[in-house]
Amino acid sequence: YQNAKVFHFMGDNQSGARLLVHFYAYMFFEDWRQDTWTKRFVRDHLRYVDEIQCAAARVVAAIRLKAKEHGNKEGLLDTF
Repeated sequence: YQNAKVFHFMGDNQSGARLLVHFYAYMFFEDWRQDTWTKRFVRDHLRYVDEIQCAAARVVAAIRLKAKEHGNKEGLLDTF
């Protein structure tokens, strides 16, 4: 795992649990200065693009509406 380019945190779909902490909270650095610098860098410079987030929210809303039209009362899942 030392050379991994991607971290993946598996969620528990059965319980509906979600990761409610930033991913970098789980990263460990032996040097506390590196730890502080990296976490501040991520906090201050990595951002989601608003246009993409808004477009994704519209897609999710449309899928939920379509699911409700197909009889899914909550509109949470639909396979079309």
